[in-house]
Amino acid sequence: MSEPTQSTKFGEEPESPQRRKVLGWLVGVINLLVVGAVIGPVLGFMGGPLARRRESPQWIPVMDESDLPDGSVREVKYAVRVQDGYRIANHEYVVYLKRNGSEVIALDPTCTHLGCRVKYQEEKSRFFCPCHGGVFDAEGKVVSGPPPRALDRHSAKFEGGKVWVKREA
Repeated sequence: MSEPTQSTKFGEEPESPQRRKVLGWLVGVINLLVVGAVIGPVLGFMGGPLARRRESPQWIPVMDESDLPDGSVREVKYAVRVQDGYRIANHEYVVYLKRNGSEVIALDPTCTHLGCRVKYQEEKSRFFCPCHGGVFDAEGKVVSGPPPRALDRHSAKFEGGKVWVKREA
């Protein structure tokens, strides 16, 4: 006679161990997909701005070339649209431009001593820092006072009848 088969409570045959293994793997894969579907967008939302590549430096047209006579120094204000993470803002900047023939010099108005803003006095052809008496010549070199170095320069050029300044993003 044949041996009686093992049956479950309800008279069904028990599942094979192979089938249980496959079902276990299937449940695990489904769980991983669900967790990935939830966590993936959350991480992308939180880390997206950090992972974004920073914008490269931009050339900004700041004035007409004809408005900058040879030998003159002009204060120019301009704005740059900057994206910082999710926030987009217009940052305003000031630069002093000096023309020497076919070349233009762009000077940052921040004193290299303690960061005060310098002012240009045309009658003396000098930049003066009101905070601690720093004095710079028309090309930004230190003439007297406590500043340790010349005014910072930005790249600048004439192109297409405009004066362009390169601004680091």
